[in-house]
Amino acid sequence: MRINGHRALLACAVVAAACSHAMAQSPATPKRLGILAGTSCPAPNGPALWKPLLANLAGRGWIEGQTLIVDCVLAGGRLEQAPALAVELVARRPDVLLGASTPTVRALKQASATIPIVTVASDPLRSGLVSSLAHPDGNVTGLSPMSFDLVTKRVELLKAIVPRLSRLAIIYRKNADPIDHEQMEKDLAGAAGSLGISWRVFYPAAADDIEPIFARLGADGFDAAYVLTNPVTYANRKQIAQTALKYRIPTVSEASDYARDGILLTYGLNTPRLVEGAAEYIDKLLRGAKPAELPLQQATTVELVINLKTAKALGLSVPPAILARSEDVIE
Repeated sequence: MRINGHRALLACAVVAAACSHAMAQSPATPKRLGILAGTSCPAPNGPALWKPLLANLAGRGWIEGQTLIVDCVLAGGRLEQAPALAVELVARRPDVLLGASTPTVRALKQASATIPIVTVASDPLRSGLVSSLAHPDGNVTGLSPMSFDLVTKRVELLKAIVPRLSRLAIIYRKNADPIDHEQMEKDLAGAAGSLGISWRVFYPAAADDIEPIFARLGADGFDAAYVLTNPVTYANRKQIAQTALKYRIPTVSEASDYARDGILLTYGLNTPRLVEGAAEYIDKLLRGAKPAELPLQQATTVELVINLKTAKALGLSVPPAILARSEDVIE
C-alpha cells in the first residue's frame, strides 16, 4: 500500500505526539514508593490486600518494575520496631511513603518531615497524625476511616444477635499506639455503659497466644469477643475465628475480611478497597502535588457482613432485620 506524502507526515506527527505524551506520563527514572507494613508486603502471589492498590496504580501509569519501584519494609507484626524500620526506609529516599496503621504512619512522620506520607490509618485526626482533615499542615495526607466512630454500633449489632451479652472480651494488641488505645477505651466504655456490658482487654502478642486466651474466655464465662484490627489479629484472623468457634465465643470485628474468614459479624470497611483508595493520593504526589494541597478524605462506606455459617454453628439466630441490612451473608 502506498501512502501519499501528506498522510505520511500526518502519521508521523500522530506517532510523535503519542510518544511525547507517553514520555511525559512515564518518568525516565522510576519513582519509588516506600511502604512500612505491619503484616505483609506486596508480592506476585501475595495477599489480596495489596492487589487492588497495585492495579489502581498501574491504571494510572505506575507499573511496578517499570515506572514504579515498590520498596516495602515489613514489621512482621512487631510494631515496636516501626520507628527503626521507618528510618531505614526513609534512608533509601522514596518519593512517597505509605502507612496503613497509626503506629506505622507515626513512625514515618517521625523519620521524615519532608517526604509525602499517605495514610490509611484508623483515625489520623483523633490520633494526632494531622491537625486538620481539610487543610493538612504537615507532610501527611490520605484517607481517614471511621474506625473508632463505629464501636458502639458494632457492640449493638453483636448484642442483637447475642441477647445474653453481658461480659465482653476485647482482643487488642500489646504496645498499641497510646493515643489509639486511649480512644478505644473511651469509645468502649461509652458503648458498654449504654448497654449494661462489662468488658476486659486481652493482649495476644503472637499467634501462640490465641488458643490460651479463648480457652480462658470459655472457662471464665465471657459471652463474646470484640476483635480489634492489628497486625496479630489480621494475620491470624482464620485461626481466631476457628478458635473462637471451638470455645463457642461469638465474635465481632471491624473489617469485612474477618467475617469472610469465619468471624460472626463485621461492621466496617473493606480493607483491600480502603487501601486501593490510597492510589489516588500516591499518583498525585508522585506527579508533584504537595500534601497540603490534598485534603484527607473520610472513608464513609461501611459494610455489614454476617457469617451465617458461624451463627448456625454457635446456635445463634440472626434477626431478619439485620440480615436484610447486610451487604453480604456468608452461608
